[in-house]
Amino acid sequence: MKAFAFTCVLLVGLSGVSAADPTVGETQVLGPFTGPQAALHPANVEPKPISYYGTDLGWTYEHKGQLHILFGDTMANDVGERIEASSGDRLDDGFGVIDLDRWSDPQSFSPDNVPLIKLGQNEGTTEMSAIDPGHAMEGFKTPVAGFSNGEQEFGLFYLSKPEGCRIDADCSNGMSCSPGIGYVGAKYSNDAGLTLGCAEGSAPNCIANTMDDGQPGDSGLCMDPGSTIWAGTDMGHVGAVAVNMRIGLRDPNDPRHYLPLHDWLTNRFLNLAVRSVNERIYIWGRPGFIAVNARSRTAGMYFAYTEMPVAPDFGWNLQYFAGIDDSGAALFSSNERDAAALDLDSSRKGEQSKEPYDIVNQHSVAWIEHLNKWVMFYGGGLTNIPYPPALVDCGILELFVGTECKDVDMGNGAFRMRTADNPWGPWSRPQDIIVGGDPAVPGSGQYGEGGMLRHPSCTSESCAPHTAARDINKDEYGFFYSANIIEEWIRPVGDSVDVIWNASTWDPYRVVLLRTRIKP
Repeated sequence: MKAFAFTCVLLVGLSGVSAADPTVGETQVLGPFTGPQAALHPANVEPKPISYYGTDLGWTYEHKGQLHILFGDTMANDVGERIEASSGDRLDDGFGVIDLDRWSDPQSFSPDNVPLIKLGQNEGTTEMSAIDPGHAMEGFKTPVAGFSNGEQEFGLFYLSKPEGCRIDADCSNGMSCSPGIGYVGAKYSNDAGLTLGCAEGSAPNCIANTMDDGQPGDSGLCMDPGSTIWAGTDMGHVGAVAVNMRIGLRDPNDPRHYLPLHDWLTNRFLNLAVRSVNERIYIWGRPGFIAVNARSRTAGMYFAYTEMPVAPDFGWNLQYFAGIDDSGAALFSSNERDAAALDLDSSRKGEQSKEPYDIVNQHSVAWIEHLNKWVMFYGGGLTNIPYPPALVDCGILELFVGTECKDVDMGNGAFRMRTADNPWGPWSRPQDIIVGGDPAVPGSGQYGEGGMLRHPSCTSESCAPHTAARDINKDEYGFFYSANIIEEWIRPVGDSVDVIWNASTWDPYRVVLLRTRIKP
């Protein structure tokens, strides 16, 4: 469909004059939000203590007076066993709620007064409840967002599964077929297990893809050659593989279950953030979590919106930001292939800039009325310590960028902030919010006494504890990821604004709560 331009103010944040960029003030770590060293809600202690150790992510939205939280891979104990053993090994993502009436004053939050999360717990058991969107959700499959239309709750889930193809017509959502891409792990048609793309003939243990219809012919996986993560190399093709996201309707009688409504094959939005605004759903996406700028593969950002869905007459008719016309109006298209990467440096007049950082991890965006700005938090760190026998070069980093892992700039492990007048930008240059630190420098950033990240050289009682549940290198260190702005707890403080947000730490495996002051 031909792109169209907005000729009137339809979206929040369409301002004619750009105000000065806000700046980051003080950031305070309020403490563990959930997981090791965090207090449990009384309902998870009595009458039966919950079997729960730690978790990550923590995407939030308000529904009927409660703050709902969707967690990622969740551990039942300190040896790493999955929650909800009654579901086998298929489900391991948790959830919880916070009473917003009880926790209505974020200015009162402190290390001694961190809101308590009532975790989902299967009635009459010690078992923590697991999310079930009608698809296996073990391993790196997680919820990526949730939202409410006031009466119904919806969840978005990263399924990790690509589509097989022989020709472009086999691919949904306008994707292209790349016959040279195979896979490692489980086949794409098997909902269980992780499926990772790989270049046939150049990657060890890469399995040539075969279609399930029994017809002969070369086959591969669907990808997006227009994505900023694409390049004309083996890993450039693999990075552009599209995967399915699932949108589900939450069962009002059983919060564990979601009715599948729609599967969306995408690459540009496989790493996404969602915000409900004026009866619309806004979505910001990136084609990955880790980029390789040295190989011209960047984690560009994209924007789309759709009308607020109402089930069962569900509609997921996305309109993708497709650029700016000569008059300055934003162009939108119903075709994802038309989606344009956002300008990530508003200081460069007349030039569109790209994301300069390799480690972007997840991102969170919110409109802050007191600043008249959109605010984005993103970034963090990663580990490149080898994990024999499979990930011997760069450890977990290899899962994201494969053989190009040694070209990744690891940075300083910081969360960063950008701001913009419009949801599509142009966005301000990034500012550090809080620095994780350099693991090669003991005591830097959050690696010292009283810090939130584990470092093997920090051994006093005030050091962050170690999560040893995984079969990992003894020199493992923690890092930040998964920033999430809690919109319901944004408050003006004089001319400034305090933002309460949560973030994940890899080691110890938990979610922490923070407060950042943003100055106008």
